[in-house]
Amino acid sequence: MGKIPYSHEFELFVKLDFKHAEEILEDYNDFYIFNMAQYNSMFHKFDEKFDEDDEDNQKLLELADKKAKAATEHFAALFGNKDFGESSMVGFHPIWYDLQKILLQEFKHKTPIQDSAMNGIAPMLRTTASILLFAGRVVEEMENLGATYEQLSVIKDGFRLLLERSKTEKLDIPTYHKTKANFKKYKKVDQYIDFCAGLFK
Repeated sequence: MGKIPYSHEFELFVKLDFKHAEEILEDYNDFYIFNMAQYNSMFHKFDEKFDEDDEDNQKLLELADKKAKAATEHFAALFGNKDFGESSMVGFHPIWYDLQKILLQEFKHKTPIQDSAMNGIAPMLRTTASILLFAGRVVEEMENLGATYEQLSVIKDGFRLLLERSKTEKLDIPTYHKTKANFKKYKKVDQYIDFCAGLFK
């Protein structure tokens, strides 16, 4: 399986020990918090003579607040998905350092977030995170329910193919954390197979 752009190598169907997963999660949290702060502050940089009590300057502050709010909300929509954090448990580790280098250049040139390279990168990474979470959960649940070797092989191959497709196609993969509650209703192997059939199409 080829490498996912902007990601360290990983394996399907694995669970990491808590310490390793926590380290990956910390990298994500640092990246997210730092850049939320950057987008919030980049519109509020005024010179030392700036008088907040001046009526015109108050309008500038209000405009800066609106721009900062829009930018942070946009960034949160890109990278605030809970699948990023949860996928640390299954070994997904985006190379946040590489993404940070891109963002620092964008901050330097005051690139509007609507034009950020992250608009293409973040959805691709989120899709990968979700696929890995679905793969780990589905295979584990099927094993617990006594799925046959043949059934598990077909499902595992399906997830491998889905991951390969995600590199070249824009797949409509649901967010794992919004879907996982449904798995509590599944009591039979066939229900997981039916779920995967919908996911793989």
